[in-house]
Amino acid sequence: MLVGRRVTFCRPNGQHDGTLQLRHNNELRLIRNEPNFAIVINPPLPLPNSPVHPFSQHPFQQHAKPHDPPVRSRITWHPSVGWTTVAANDGVVFSSASSLLKSLIVVHRVLAVGGMSQSPPMAVDRSARGGYLDGVLTRSPHTPLDDCSHVMAHEVVGGMCRQSHWLTSSNDPFIAWIAMRIPPGDNQNVEVTINTSEAPAAGVANDEPSPSDSP
Repeated sequence: MLVGRRVTFCRPNGQHDGTLQLRHNNELRLIRNEPNFAIVINPPLPLPNSPVHPFSQHPFQQHAKPHDPPVRSRITWHPSVGWTTVAANDGVVFSSASSLLKSLIVVHRVLAVGGMSQSPPMAVDRSARGGYLDGVLTRSPHTPLDDCSHVMAHEVVGGMCRQSHWLTSSNDPFIAWIAMRIPPGDNQNVEVTINTSEAPAAGVANDEPSPSDSP
């Protein structure tokens, strides 16, 4: 589990950036007890209009968990402000409440703490190898890749979808995940990156190709 009942956001220098804690004021609010920090449970979702979602329902609804439903949130992090919110119509929909909570922890780790490395984006044909990647993206958004500890999924305004499959767990000394991004209007390719907080090996650049990348 990544999320307990209360999580304090803290930087390496000891600075605190608030607490991930649910507050009840006739609505659920996260981090700050302010209206903009409220989350919407089971938000209305559009019907799918592309092969990304080949269902009669949006996949977040198709595979919704009764005790961990889809949610919509406007909460984000800005380097000069800290925790803030996006415009009213720009909220992000997450496949589940736990996916949102985990995502906020990752956002703080990446944007406030830093020290992350990311591979160059690679476009992968979702129909390659018998459509394996297509199958991953169209099954339940709660199903992680083999040997991954968990998966997070969300969709932003405009239709961009993203899944993050985690290669590490809370027992590991660093974090690493595979991110799959589906740009709106592109039903063929998936943008794949690998992200990690593990330091590169001595003398190896972050984007250094591996021997298997050689022709």
